Amino acid sequence: MAILAVCGVKGGCGATTVAASLALLWQRQQRPVLAMDLCRQNMLRLHFGMAREEGDGWRGRLDAGADWMRAAWEVGNHHLMLVPHGRVGLDSGQAGPEDHWLREELALLETRAGQRTVLDLPAIGVAERRQGLNAASHALVALSAEPAVCALLDMTEAELAASGLRPERVLFVINQFNPLRRLDNDAEAMLREALGPRLAPLPIHRDEAVREAFASQQPLFDYAPESQAADDLRQLAAWLSVRLDAGGHVS
Repeated sequence: MAILAVCGVKGGCGATTVAASLALLWQRQQRPVLAMDLCRQNMLRLHFGMAREEGDGWRGRLDAGADWMRAAWEVGNHHLMLVPHGRVGLDSGQAGPEDHWLREELALLETRAGQRTVLDLPAIGVAERRQGLNAASHALVALSAEPAVCALLDMTEAELAASGLRPERVLFVINQFNPLRRLDNDAEAMLREALGPRLAPLPIHRDEAVREAFASQQPLFDYAPESQAADDLRQLAAWLSVRLDAGGHVS
């Protein structure tokens, strides 16, 4: 089973939107998908139309000694299971699970042929991020086309290598790209030179339809199926599928 950890090189790169979009696209291809939110902000669920006031999630159940998978929601046509993080107080003081807890738990789950697991990871330095990276077979890092991202790239690569992920299983995508900005184009050129074939061949363009779809609590592919971002995300899902099915080898 491919387990894809989706994270940003820093906050604001749109990793949660990318994670939700990939899960939805693969679901619509009739592929079994488990999508799990490891972020305390608990935002992944909103991309799937869950009520804003719904607070249940895996973390609260785990802290209470209950079965964390009972927090899963079935989305759509039985091919997608969503596990929200749930509402947890930022100052709760509750100790988290051991670093390899998630990897061991996912290995125990009954899976279906061709299943993919998509993990939405929090920012660097957060314990749940280590959980996700330790469990992952692959990682997708969302980048914004800006100088700060270029400066942080080495630190991110070192973090992922320390988790045990081989370089060929660490992939990248530029998100929120504006081709009319010279700096965006310069940053893209720098990132392509640094990352080579591990960087998705097409960036995800900045598109107002993404924010509008989120505000209306509709999937982008329903709200604006012909939008630039929707097409970019479909291209990304296809590019990733080849690499996940091949075990991460890129050329």
